[in-house]
Amino acid sequence: MKKIAIILFLSCLIHKIDAQNVYDDALTAASYAYSHSKKAHGANNVYHTQEYADKAIEAFEKVENLAVQCNCKKANETAYQARIDMQSSLEQDTYERSRFFAKRAKELGSKLLEELTYCQANVGNTAYAEESYEEENEIAQISEEVSNKQKELEEKRRQLEIEQKELERQIAAQNRQKAEFEARRAAELKEQTLIKSKAENALKKLESALQELSTVLNDESTFEAQADYLRSESDLKNETLDDTKTFYVNRAKELTQTAMQQFVGFDMVEN
Repeated sequence: MKKIAIILFLSCLIHKIDAQNVYDDALTAASYAYSHSKKAHGANNVYHTQEYADKAIEAFEKVENLAVQCNCKKANETAYQARIDMQSSLEQDTYERSRFFAKRAKELGSKLLEELTYCQANVGNTAYAEESYEEENEIAQISEEVSNKQKELEEKRRQLEIEQKELERQIAAQNRQKAEFEARRAAELKEQTLIKSKAENALKKLESALQELSTVLNDESTFEAQADYLRSESDLKNETLDDTKTFYVNRAKELTQTAMQQFVGFDMVEN
């Protein structure tokens, strides 16, 4: 049993040592790739840029393969993208565009070293990996909830904006209607005032004429004046133009009816 345990321990140790060796090789290749990328970006002519780019491409490709053996997916993807950018640098026809892609590859090279270092530090640590995975899932769930809440709030904000605009439109329409009504009412009140002035003046003349006629027909007769047609302008504010006209028409009728009754009395006296 002891021998078996020792063999298993040695097997695990050898496996771990082999894994570390792969990581060391990957880090070495990544260092070369990063160094050549810097030189390609810093070169002062197309020839040197492309010379160092060739070397960087070879190193990035090596990192890709080693990252697969290390089971470091992120490092593999970063190395692949860096290699593609560096190949793009070789394909450009101008110095500036060639340096642009070399710069991107250089920045990815720095990121690649960090990812490989992280993978190496956590190699064989299954519990840590599972915990990290759970934390990532939890963070992803929280992020999704926050994102959904933000979308919900954004939708509510958009709906409130629509309702606000509709309310503003209704208020504007009401204000226009109010202004139009006030303008019509002011014009109507002006016409009412004019009718009041002319109607009262006419009624005064009619009343005066009827009084004079009554005296001519009968010296002893006294015409009973009404004078209930005199009004203030504030009275007009509580009625329409038609109401104003109707009021003075009725006063004219009452005045003439009063005169008719007095004149009928004159006939009875003569008989």
